[in-house]
Amino acid sequence: MKKILLFAAVIVFLSGAFPLAAQGGAVAFQFSMGIQGSLSFFEAGVVFPSIGDSVFLGLKARMMSSLTWATFIHQNGESVSLHPVVAAGVVSIGGASPMIEDVYRMYGGMDILLGYTFTPYDSAIYKTDNLVGKNLTYALWGYYGLELFTADKIAYFVDSGGGYKSLFCDKSNMYALASSWLGSGFGIKTGMRFYF
Repeated sequence: MKKILLFAAVIVFLSGAFPLAAQGGAVAFQFSMGIQGSLSFFEAGVVFPSIGDSVFLGLKARMMSSLTWATFIHQNGESVSLHPVVAAGVVSIGGASPMIEDVYRMYGGMDILLGYTFTPYDSAIYKTDNLVGKNLTYALWGYYGLELFTADKIAYFVDSGGGYKSLFCDKSNMYALASSWLGSGFGIKTGMRFYF
C-alpha cells in the first residue's frame, strides 16, 4: 500500500511540475499491448511532456510472454521447449510531429529494455527452477506510429517497427540460448494514453 501511495504522490508531483499544454503536451499514463517477435506483451507507464516542440520520454513496465511453448532446435540437433516470460523496465525516446487538424500526430522512437527472463509455467508444471538461469535481458526496438485524440485528454495509438532482443547469460544453457532470440523481429503495439 505504501508503494502505491508513493507512486501516486510522484505522479501528482510530476503532473504539477510541468505546465499543461494543448493536446499531447502534458503528462500521460499509457496502457498498451502488442506482439514483439514471438512474444506478446502488456505495458503500463508514464509519458512525460514534450521536451522542446517534439522530443518525448517515457518510462514503462513491460511483461512479455511466449504465445505458447517455444521449441528451439540447435544446429547440433539438440532441442528444448520452454515458455519464457520477461519482466522488464522500458525507456522510450522519440519525436512527434505537430498536431494535425488538432486530432492526430505522427511519431517515431525507440524503446530500450532491461529486465529478467524466467520460466514460471515450466516451473509450475515440471517443478523446476528457472530453466533460463541467471540472466540480464536487453533489447532495442524502433517504431513509427500514429496517435489519434478521441477527446481532449484521451488518445488512441498504434505503432509498428522491429528490433533485437537477447540475454547476457550462460550460453552453454540451451534454454537460455533458446530464449535469447525470442522477441526479436517485427512488432506492433496499440493502446491508450490518458493526459493530465
